[in-house]
Amino acid sequence: MQPSIVKKKLAQGKPVLVPKVCYLDPHIVELLGLLGFDSVWLCNEHRAITPSMMEHLVRAGRAAGVECVVRTGVNGLDDVARLLGMGVNGIMVPHVETVEQARRAVARVKYPPLGARELEAINADADFGLAPLEEYLRKANEETLVVVQLENPEAIEQAEEIAQIGGIDVLFVGPSDLALSLGVPGQHKHPDVVRAIRSVVRACESRGPVCGTPALDAEHCRFLLDEGVRYFTDGSDWSLLVSGFRRVKETFGNVGFSFRPERMRD
Repeated sequence: MQPSIVKKKLAQGKPVLVPKVCYLDPHIVELLGLLGFDSVWLCNEHRAITPSMMEHLVRAGRAAGVECVVRTGVNGLDDVARLLGMGVNGIMVPHVETVEQARRAVARVKYPPLGARELEAINADADFGLAPLEEYLRKANEETLVVVQLENPEAIEQAEEIAQIGGIDVLFVGPSDLALSLGVPGQHKHPDVVRAIRSVVRACESRGPVCGTPALDAEHCRFLLDEGVRYFTDGSDWSLLVSGFRRVKETFGNVGFSFRPERMRD
């Protein structure tokens, strides 16, 4: 198991930007690694990624030296051991609302004495059994990233207690569901959402974890950096495809080409 670039940067107070891979193509994961990104994240909450496809995606990350963080389903902690065995570098747990839920997340990811993960030492994360056992156990606990998502007001209120749990690296404020629960759907920069992010930053100070949230855009990211956020998600293959092809239409429209208007299926 290689040392985590992401964890090292966070420990040094440096920001980390993690793009999302929406389309389940290992080539995209590998390309992002070759482009120099430290990490990508894969969503198994809103997608149903088969174990075989997940292995291909993670293997591509290993080949290109890019760390893969997988978001589980809401009740997906039973999948964690299999994901980690594939060589996943981090686990992102959605909709953590209580201290007990956060403790369970750590317990599933970490080996004793930090957690209660069951032992299997012949998979990809243990170099297929070639890593000495004690070294493997130590590195697995030290280098695996744990991200817990806080996505409603009740979770935000628990942030200070959750931040004190050993083994958590990032408290990630999910603005989409938070804004929805606050009655301002889609308003990711709403003052109430920003206040929640600020409170999580304060909860993390001097306790070990850092605050994370989507960057949204460069200006908002600069603002969040000044506020103390260090772990960011932004950019996805979906968003870049859409914006890129729109730019193609605009560019060639200016030289005389015509295109059909965008539409949704009836």
